[in-house]
Amino acid sequence: MNQVMNSILSRLNGVKPCGNGWKALCPAHDDQKQSLHVSEGKDGRVLIHCHAGCSINDICQALGIELKGLFPQKLKVHAGGKSPIVATYDYRAANGKLLFQVCRTVDKRFFQRRPDGKGGWINGLGDVKPVLYRLPEVLQALKQGETIFIPEGEKDCDNLTRIGLTATTSPMGAGKWRDHYSEHLRGAKVVILPDNDEPGRKHAQQVANSLYGKTGSVKVLELPSLPEKGDVSDWLATGGTKEELLRLAAEAPEWRPPKRAKREKDKKEDEHKARQTSFLVNGGTLFEQIYIDGKNLFLAYETTTGETKTMPFIELEEKIIEPINGEDVELGAVKLPSGVEEYGDTLTLLAEIEAHIYSYLDVSPNYLKFAAYYVLLSWLYDRFHTLPYLRALGDTGCGKSRFLDVIGGLCYKAISASGCVTPAPIYRMLRKWQGTLILDEADMKNSDEYNEVVTILNCGFERGRPVIRATKDNPDKVQILPVYGPKVFATRRRFKDVALEARCLTEIMRETDRDDIPPVLGRKFFEEQQTLRNKLLLFRLRNYFNVDPEAASSLNLDGIEPRLRQISEAFTSLFANEPEVLESYREFITNHQRELIEQRAATKTGQVVEALFELLEEKTFHVPSVPSYKGDSELGTGIAASDIAEKTGLTSQAVGAILKGLGLETKRMRQGGQNKRMIIYNKARFEKLRKRYILTENNSELENVPTSLSTNTLGTLGTLEQENPGREVWEI
Repeated sequence: MNQVMNSILSRLNGVKPCGNGWKALCPAHDDQKQSLHVSEGKDGRVLIHCHAGCSINDICQALGIELKGLFPQKLKVHAGGKSPIVATYDYRAANGKLLFQVCRTVDKRFFQRRPDGKGGWINGLGDVKPVLYRLPEVLQALKQGETIFIPEGEKDCDNLTRIGLTATTSPMGAGKWRDHYSEHLRGAKVVILPDNDEPGRKHAQQVANSLYGKTGSVKVLELPSLPEKGDVSDWLATGGTKEELLRLAAEAPEWRPPKRAKREKDKKEDEHKARQTSFLVNGGTLFEQIYIDGKNLFLAYETTTGETKTMPFIELEEKIIEPINGEDVELGAVKLPSGVEEYGDTLTLLAEIEAHIYSYLDVSPNYLKFAAYYVLLSWLYDRFHTLPYLRALGDTGCGKSRFLDVIGGLCYKAISASGCVTPAPIYRMLRKWQGTLILDEADMKNSDEYNEVVTILNCGFERGRPVIRATKDNPDKVQILPVYGPKVFATRRRFKDVALEARCLTEIMRETDRDDIPPVLGRKFFEEQQTLRNKLLLFRLRNYFNVDPEAASSLNLDGIEPRLRQISEAFTSLFANEPEVLESYREFITNHQRELIEQRAATKTGQVVEALFELLEEKTFHVPSVPSYKGDSELGTGIAASDIAEKTGLTSQAVGAILKGLGLETKRMRQGGQNKRMIIYNKARFEKLRKRYILTENNSELENVPTSLSTNTLGTLGTLEQENPGREVWEI
């Protein structure tokens, strides 16, 4: 059937096959007997004759065409080929918008093309997601409860439509049915009409398998008396009618998958789920999931040109990659960008992040800057091997939840797990989204839950350290649960696990006295956050391949304590090519260390250390070296726990416990006729204590502590008791 005949028949009502042509109701008079006969001439023209006597001009006028509309147009050659197009089939979206065409050439080849927006065509689908043929009509019929027929080709659908039935098919022929087509047919009554050949029967089984469990009814109807390779159009041309087809469909049994097919279907659905992701790297193109106008889409970024475009899915060698669907983003459990926005340079972006945090959250100036650095780091975390965590510490009502909303909400793919009753959903969300975990009350009261959270945090700071455990129902089945990624959380108390505490960059929260912070986060806040997320996405895309996690920056961090140096590795690699940002970071980490020293100095341990060094400076430290029973030399400071207790107001027992915890050794010595346990001088240990607890202009050197002994001795000679009775030390 040529394109002209297809067009004429689609305008007529009551079309039925009749001999070598069709009969239909004549549009030029009130026809009740299908008196119009339509057939095709040798040159492809449409021949029409009304047995009631209507003229051809009256019939054309009633059809809304000119007389030349009955003649075939000059065949067009499709772009890139020499074979003329003889038929086109429009594929439209649910709202009727033309998405693409399937074209058939004179040599029975098929190809797709899409509108170029200028009245022309571009060959191929591009980023257009394929849909079902005649989708708007199918959706309308579905609402009315009509049966949907699925033959193999567009021509068959058009012929079924002419006899008053609703039909659809998938583009690109047999074997090309995709599971997302089935979503449009949920709850429908479906009858599949296979072609009479092996590919046709396999295609019908593929479609039925995809529809099974989604539609209200699935039947596969093999039409009787079809020739080899015949289809429903051939069946209609030999006298088949609408009434007979409906009768055969009603008598056909419901399709049921064999057990093996059902297992394969389940496996396929599992594979389909695995093809959903929120981020993909394909060569030099980065695909990042965004959420805009209620839709989950991909934003594609070409790293060589900086060009971006959005698309509903990614097609890679017949493999479809779709964005993660569900209510996670819609209901606020995961926060995604809606696109990209220009941010200028990195320092400008950092300043904007700091300003946003300052407007809605009260934290110390140094922590404010560190939080901004951490937000940037989170957007490129998957380029690094280790990460620190951000933690808000404090009681209720001091701003911990605001901390999570303001700072956590800016981090990469923020996953809100604060509503999790058990840790199980945390594992699932981390595996699914691979983003930043935002967790309130991380120190859960339930011991089992607390232990699970500690496990997640202890393993999640380093790549390649998944949580491994057996399932409850099947102990032989091992689960590998990836938990690596940035984490922002709040606790009321410190963790018992010392190693975990060391990985937390902690801000102790206090009730704010600032009156410029809004008590409730309103629309302006969320709009600002969305804008920043869009800028941060562009930052990620631009810098994803520019960041070298192994790059050693030229930043001098001498004098910075080891834990802070370890934390700084990811940051200095992140900013290795931006000297201004590196210098800003060096100033920050230096100030941060000074704050840490001040905080330590305010503790009981800090008071003990401070008193120790004050006592050392008060005394003239000239003590002879004396051999120990171990064969080396030791230096007694002449300072006992009771001396420090007197200066600090603590008990001698408390001071002794703190000294032991600091790794300081004491020895029993004779002093003034009494035996006292004195602190033994250890140069390396004293230097470390000075750096950690005493704030000086230069914490890298220990001042006023002797490194050698003078032969000029002052004071009273004392002796070690028991271990080495003959050993002499000087009391200072």
